[in-house]
Amino acid sequence: MNQPKVTVVIPSYNHGKYLQEAIDSVENSGFEDYEIIIVDDGSKDETSRKIAEQFKNKGYNVVLQENKGVAASRNNAIKIAKGEFIIPLDADNRLLKPYFFEGLKILLENPEIGVVYGDAQVIGEKSGTWVNHPMQLEQIIFENYIDNCTILRKSAWESIGGYDENAPFHTREDWYFWLGLIGKGWKFFHLNEFCFEYRFLENSKVRTRFSNPKNRLIIYSYIYPLQEKLAWQYKNTPGLSEQQANFIVGKLRMQLAYYHLGFGNIFEGYKWLFQSIIGKNGISNILKTGLGWPIRRFKIAFKQA
Repeated sequence: MNQPKVTVVIPSYNHGKYLQEAIDSVENSGFEDYEIIIVDDGSKDETSRKIAEQFKNKGYNVVLQENKGVAASRNNAIKIAKGEFIIPLDADNRLLKPYFFEGLKILLENPEIGVVYGDAQVIGEKSGTWVNHPMQLEQIIFENYIDNCTILRKSAWESIGGYDENAPFHTREDWYFWLGLIGKGWKFFHLNEFCFEYRFLENSKVRTRFSNPKNRLIIYSYIYPLQEKLAWQYKNTPGLSEQQANFIVGKLRMQLAYYHLGFGNIFEGYKWLFQSIIGKNGISNILKTGLGWPIRRFKIAFKQA
């Protein structure tokens, strides 16, 4: 097959034990017009490296690279992808059928749509479902709720230069990517079907890294300029009223104030607190953040002295 319609990109870092399940979920989908590109992102686990090499020896397209993070892994695979459409699939997750059929049909019939995202069944250390909803600008600008496992146009990926490889830490890459696509005017479509199985791992590095409040401060500080830009870009549009844009910018500034006052630079915190007034957060919230966190920091420092 010289020109597959869909390329499934599977980055793997120390997840070799799940790789066969991920591949099987693609090969057993009933869809035939696809290719798979596996990227072993410098796994430190010897078993994972061997498994990746075994798939390469079996004839699979496997990229073996030094550890560069999931953003670089996806970018390196998509650069060589032959498919017009891309499905990023984490090695520990499993793909279901709808992206190959309903998702692909939506993209083929609607050239303005860059991304189709669906619902997930949760497997692993937790079980349940993750049922999503149509895109809401005010919500996605403030926090991500779309998993990286979607079906998207390669041309959409190209339009923003791929995933951001310069972001701090290897986390939230999908969120930066979505905001970049929104900034370019690409539309998102929610496919209300279970499209993949998401493996919940309590001690995953991504989850534990983002749970650190100092790390969250660094991440939120990095992404804030893009968030603010999008709020003003879409102000007074059907997706975002002027009032909503002002509120979201104020809320974002209040968030930066909260984390700076609690875990970063107090003077920066008060700067963001003052600027958050634009969002009409209310004097009680401003006073609570402005007075509460410095007092708590003083108490913690006093106890540790």
